[in-house]
Amino acid sequence: MADPLISVILPVYNGRPYLQEAIQGILNQTFEDFEFIIINDGSKDGSKEVLEEFAEHDHRIRVVHQKNQGITPSLNRGLKLARGR
Repeated sequence: MADPLISVILPVYNGRPYLQEAIQGILNQTFEDFEFIIINDGSKDGSKEVLEEFAEHDHRIRVVHQKNQGITPSLNRGLKLARGR
């Protein structure tokens, strides 16, 4: 698979109540040449299961789980993983 045109990075920490709407908002875009990197920053509210469910059904989603480090390290990790042109 060729590298996507853009990379979308979403850091998540205990965001379960908002995850479905946030993720669906990105996936529903008419532009489709993107990868969606979601950094689970040590959530303890069931976010992990929601993220894994979405990742199973859409190949553009990559979920990374890590211990809680905060938003800036999470975004930096996403940037390091990004393959967007």
